[in-house]
Amino acid sequence: MSGNWQTVLILAANLVLHNIQRFAPVSLFEELRAIWNSDYTGMGMLFGAHLMAYAVTLVPVGMLADRVDNKRLMMMGVLLSLASSLFFAISPDLNRAILARLGLGASGALIYVPTVRYLVSTFEKKKRASAMGCLEFGAGLGYTLALATLPGAMGPLGLRGAFLIPPAMAAVLVAVIALKLRSTRSTRRSIDQKRAVLTSWVFWAFFIFNFLGMLAGYAVSGWLPTYLRRDFGYGAVDAGLVAALVSGALMVFSPLAGVVSDRLGARKPVLLAGSALAVGCLAAMVMSRDIRVVIIAAVLVGVSKALTIPVAMIFAGEIFANAGAGLAVALTATTGQIASSLSGPLCGYILDLTRSFIMVWAVALACSVAKIPFLMVVREKKGVEDSRKL
Repeated sequence: MSGNWQTVLILAANLVLHNIQRFAPVSLFEELRAIWNSDYTGMGMLFGAHLMAYAVTLVPVGMLADRVDNKRLMMMGVLLSLASSLFFAISPDLNRAILARLGLGASGALIYVPTVRYLVSTFEKKKRASAMGCLEFGAGLGYTLALATLPGAMGPLGLRGAFLIPPAMAAVLVAVIALKLRSTRSTRRSIDQKRAVLTSWVFWAFFIFNFLGMLAGYAVSGWLPTYLRRDFGYGAVDAGLVAALVSGALMVFSPLAGVVSDRLGARKPVLLAGSALAVGCLAAMVMSRDIRVVIIAAVLVGVSKALTIPVAMIFAGEIFANAGAGLAVALTATTGQIASSLSGPLCGYILDLTRSFIMVWAVALACSVAKIPFLMVVREKKGVEDSRKL
C-alpha cells in the first residue's frame, strides 16, 4: 500500500474514534441511568453535552488548523479524547460524566477539522474526494461500532470496562499518528482574505445549500424508525434495522462517490446528482404508501447523502481556500451540526401540528428542491491547486 493510502487509514481511524466517542453511551442509557440514579432528561443532557461542545469549538479549531501543524492538533485531540473518555469511564455521578462529555466534544473538533484539512492540504485534487469517501466510511464504522461493540463488551468487561475500550483505542492511535504522519505547514491567511471570502454571496450560497440538504437528510435519519412503527406497525428492532440500511448506504457509497468525483475531476456534478436523487426519493416518500417504495426510497436517500456529504466537505476546502481550508471545513461541519440540531424539533413540531409524516417528508422535499439553485451559483475551480497553498 502506498504512503498516501496508509495516511488515509490513519485519518479514517481518527473518525472511527471520533464517532465511537460521540455515540458511545447511546445503547447503554438504561445501564447508565441505573448506576447514576438518573432520568431520561439526564441521558439527553449527557448526549447533548458532546454535541454542544463540538459545535462551539469547531470554528476556533478551524482557524487554529490553518495556522498550527495539523498533526500536532490531531495528537492533542486524541490525547484529550483519551483523558476525557477515561474520566467518563470512572465518573461516579452524572455531573462529572457530563463534564467528561464536554471534553469529548472539544476533542471531536480537534480530531475532525485537522483530519479533513490534513487530507485537503496533502492530497492531490484528483485523489481528495476518494480519500474523503474513505474517511466518511470510517465515521460510519465508528457509529456502528459504538452501537454494537460496547454493549457486547459489557458482558465480559462490565459497564465501566466497556467504556475503557475507547481510551485504549485512543492510546494506540496517538502513537500511530506520532510515528507515521508528517507535519503540515500553516497558510497564515490574512484577515482581509478571510473577510473577503466569508462575506461573499458565493460563500453563503454554498452554506445555504449545505444547510438545507443536511436538514432534509437528518429528517429521514431521525424520523424514519418512528414513521415505520407508527404508520406501518413495525417493531422497534425491525424499524432499527431499516434505519441501519440507510446509514449503511451512506457508509458504503461514500468511497464510491469520492472515486466518481475524482474520475470526473469535478465536485459539482456529483453534488447535483446527489441532490437530484434526494428530490426523487423524497417525492416517492410523499406520494407512496407502499412500504417497499418507502424503504427503497429511504435507503436511496442514504446514497444521496453519500454523494453530497463527503464531496461537499472537500468542495468547501477547495473553493474557499483563500479563507483557509481549516476554517472552510469547520464552517461546513458547523452547518451540519446546526441542521441536525434543528431538524429534530422542526420535524417534531410539524408532526404534532399535522399528525402526518407526509408533511414531514414534504418539508424535507421542499428543502431538497430549494437548495439546488444555491449550488448552481457556486463556481468550481478548475485544475489542480498546489496543496501547500490550501
